Amino acid sequence: MRSRVLVVLLLLAATVAITPGTACACSCAPLKPAEQVKQATAVFTGTVVASHQVKGDPLGPNPPIVHTFRADQVYKGKAGAEYRVVTNADSAACGYAFAVGSRYLVFASDRKSGMFDPDPGVPLHTSLCDGNQSVRPGEGPLRAEDGPQDGEPLTAELLSALGTATRPRPAASRPPADASPTAPVSPWIYSGGAVLVLGLAYAGWRLLLRRRA
Repeated sequence: MRSRVLVVLLLLAATVAITPGTACACSCAPLKPAEQVKQATAVFTGTVVASHQVKGDPLGPNPPIVHTFRADQVYKGKAGAEYRVVTNADSAACGYAFAVGSRYLVFASDRKSGMFDPDPGVPLHTSLCDGNQSVRPGEGPLRAEDGPQDGEPLTAELLSALGTATRPRPAASRPPADASPTAPVSPWIYSGGAVLVLGLAYAGWRLLLRRRA
């Protein structure tokens, strides 16, 4: 009886040992700000205006989250007014926890990512190791005092690596789909209207003279 119990316990231990864990620790190699900028495809400051989690397998790992940023300053890449950036949902999987309504300095890349499936179809991704950090609310280029309210000021090394910022152009507003362009009014229409008014006035004047006669 004891031997059977021992065999069962050994089988359970082996099963636990070979089963991959659902969580892993995120380990980041220390990078200087210049290296973070170099590795990124887009570097910008912006406020998170929306976030949604990608639908995935309920039995699998947490699917990634797509964050939409309204950019105010762009330090690298195309100066777009809006960016969509994806990151893993868990910090253990190197996901960065962005909060809606907060402003961040974001380092995003379009290289091969370590995002969990399914693929959200968003080219830009970021992680806990890329150098992202929260900054004070605003819309101007970053200064030393724009570090997080409960943290240290931004370093001179970081500001030097970022360089000069570009202000993104506002998104052009599109006309409604059912709106048709207004055709210019021909000057002949105004001339014809004036002639018609004068003709009616002359006819009325002649009719008045005939009645008096």
